[in-house]
Amino acid sequence: MKTFLVILLISALALVQASTIRDEDYSVWPAGTSMETHPHSSNWPCDVGHFPQAYALMHKVDMRLNQIDNEDLKNRIQNFAVDALRRCTTNGQMDEHCVKISIGYTMAYIHHQKRVANRL
Repeated sequence: MKTFLVILLISALALVQASTIRDEDYSVWPAGTSMETHPHSSNWPCDVGHFPQAYALMHKVDMRLNQIDNEDLKNRIQNFAVDALRRCTTNGQMDEHCVKISIGYTMAYIHHQKRVANRL
């Protein structure tokens, strides 16, 4: 019985440890960059672009924007994403959980905007 409890405890600890490992680590600055030169795309304002937590959303939006030809649509999507990132900033810190939630909302917004644009 004691052995079973020890195995159960070790398994639980292993699961907790495994859940904290990330596939992509956006919290590390790319090699060779400093705080003065932000590694983000020039499409993003520095007030949101210098936060490593925002890189996932910025990357996904940049990839979607590359597939769009309409400049007005690109600007609307960009503004939506920037506003979402600004809402995730509090006291000079970016809330990573908020950014992850914003990714879903932003992707849904992009899909909706592209569908509306195709109807016209």
